[in-house]
Amino acid sequence: MRDLPRIALRNVVRRPRRTVVVLGAVALGVVVMTVAAGVLDFTLRGFAGSIVYGGIGHLQIGPAADDPTARIVPAVAAELRRALAEDPRIEVYGARLELQALVSSGRATVAASAIGVEAAAEARIRALTMLRVGAWFSGRERTARAVLGRGLAERLGVGVRDPVSIVAYSDAGRMTAADLEVAGIFESGVIEYDARTLLLPIAVAAELAETAGVSNVAVVLRDATAERAVSADLARNEVRVVGWRDLAPVYGRVAALYRWILRLFLLMVAIVVVLGIANTTTMAVLERGPEVGLLRALGLGPGRILAMLVLEATIVGVVGALGGVLLAGLACHALTELEVAMPPPPGRSQGYLLEVPMVARAALGAAAVALSSAILACVMPSLRALGGEVSDVLRVR
Repeated sequence: MRDLPRIALRNVVRRPRRTVVVLGAVALGVVVMTVAAGVLDFTLRGFAGSIVYGGIGHLQIGPAADDPTARIVPAVAAELRRALAEDPRIEVYGARLELQALVSSGRATVAASAIGVEAAAEARIRALTMLRVGAWFSGRERTARAVLGRGLAERLGVGVRDPVSIVAYSDAGRMTAADLEVAGIFESGVIEYDARTLLLPIAVAAELAETAGVSNVAVVLRDATAERAVSADLARNEVRVVGWRDLAPVYGRVAALYRWILRLFLLMVAIVVVLGIANTTTMAVLERGPEVGLLRALGLGPGRILAMLVLEATIVGVVGALGGVLLAGLACHALTELEVAMPPPPGRSQGYLLEVPMVARAALGAAAVALSSAILACVMPSLRALGGEVSDVLRVR
């Protein structure tokens, strides 16, 4: 038994053509599965980032009452601000005041969602929101300014420095109005959102709503893994804390769909790899029938012969899997360097450049699948070759 590894290695080396074919099948399977997992990882991380840094944040803190018209009262808001400012896990936070309004440019009037924001914090929370033209307001301008979504600006027919009027229904039950100047036009990437959203200074929104409270506070964390712990700590302040996954349930549905597609794809790749390896291995083992018969005639037991054949497949599988991991890393790097432009996903207006990270767990999983396939594909033809009578195998045809 101690000579089996040496004999198996010699058998692998002295059949270079078959060995290269099996090595190629194993390596190709690893490369395809690893690259597919890298594309999925990049897609889901990018999708999550677009949600978090597109304005939602990792967490949103709202009033304890489950009522869309409820506000966080000033006393609770002040206590909440102190807690947020003292927490080193929090990167940035900003209060918001939401109200439904009619926005008019003189040429058109459109129903819109007006959001009062703290400009400095909001610009960081919306790190992935692009200002197509203009700039953010500071909130200290003599004439109040607003930033409009691209779709809303197009519906109103306005550009930077054009005046718009906003009419809202206040918390006191009165109609209130304000005149604004367009400071900039943004594009979040979500077509529907950009077509109905207007951002204005929170002080102006408070005057329109006739309230000292706020609708919610958006929070961005330094480390996304701390979301649950921070949420539990903040929930002690008589508020309701909601994570970004609950605020954007579409992420869960899309992620589940993409993962299902990836599993189906990997299953098909694995089947192709197994069949390719099995075909090559079967032919190699069956062609070695006389050799197997001679070994049995010389006294080698079926167990030792099977162990030798399986060991040969293992050697080829290990080398192919390691080579596949190396090639997968090169393929991921090459695809990233190519900067392939991807089209915008459905419902979004912005495309993106493809990046394919090397996901170590996926690469190891792909290598394990390919190696297992090589070993399992060897077992059945080996048992078949060992199942006949020695005289039948050695008979000259």
